[in-house]
Amino acid sequence: MNKLDKDFMALLMEKTQFPAEAKEFLLESADKVDAGALFAALDAFYAGGFSTKDTQPAIDEMAKAAGLSPYTVWMLFLMQGAKQAKADYEKKGIGEDIFFATFADLRYKAIECMENYGVWGTFVAFWYPIFFSCDIVKLGRLEYETITYDGPEYSKGGFTLRPGDRIQNIHIPSSGEPFDKAARLDSYKKAYDFFKPEGPLVCMCHSWLLYPEYKNILKPGSNIADFQSDFDIIRVDTEDFSDAWRVFGPDHAKPAQELPERTSMQRAFKSHLLAGGKTGEALGVLLFDGEKLL
Repeated sequence: MNKLDKDFMALLMEKTQFPAEAKEFLLESADKVDAGALFAALDAFYAGGFSTKDTQPAIDEMAKAAGLSPYTVWMLFLMQGAKQAKADYEKKGIGEDIFFATFADLRYKAIECMENYGVWGTFVAFWYPIFFSCDIVKLGRLEYETITYDGPEYSKGGFTLRPGDRIQNIHIPSSGEPFDKAARLDSYKKAYDFFKPEGPLVCMCHSWLLYPEYKNILKPGSNIADFQSDFDIIRVDTEDFSDAWRVFGPDHAKPAQELPERTSMQRAFKSHLLAGGKTGEALGVLLFDGEKLL
């Protein structure tokens, strides 16, 4: 094969609702890349355990030869790899509805890349190995990654979570979908039905969205503040605001006094930073019995 599979790319982007401008640009860009080099890199990617670090030199070389951003070539690379991933998901009994819902993550990252760097692609390729190892699924609003728990021991209602247990790690994609309580409970129910745990569905989340101090700066009724209430917070990590780009976009590196105030969240976080407020992340655990949070 000496050309990229643009038919699969088009199908993937249609099923995952890529913006029309992105579809046109990426399909045109597919003709500029050395398909032989990309397929060779993809073979090595699969054979080497999905290492984006090892793949980066090949991406950079292809991007330079094609006159494209490495972010764009990464997106083309991941789209081509998604064809094999689809077959691998199917082998695990995961239908194409869940597959396409899961790989819609490529659209979210493409939009973030355009917003932050002015190009269609992805600047977080390191995030995607778990998609190709079939260790993540999107069920309703949330993504669930099957992991081996390595946090502190946690007990509640006669249940104990210990290091080494297999559980679900929740990720919150920037899909733009509703994030209210009803949407989250619907997702937890879908996850319970999908994973069929012997006891409660056990999930953890390690995210800036769970940092307790942020509850004090968000407006009453905030879905983010309410999301925190789904979890028991078992560890808090105060650190630099590495997720600032999620709030402030391409302006995130500016001094606090120059940060934009276009949204209520930006205004809240800017005031918090100017007041010397702390930033960080937190680790939370939730238990769900199929109907309600425990």
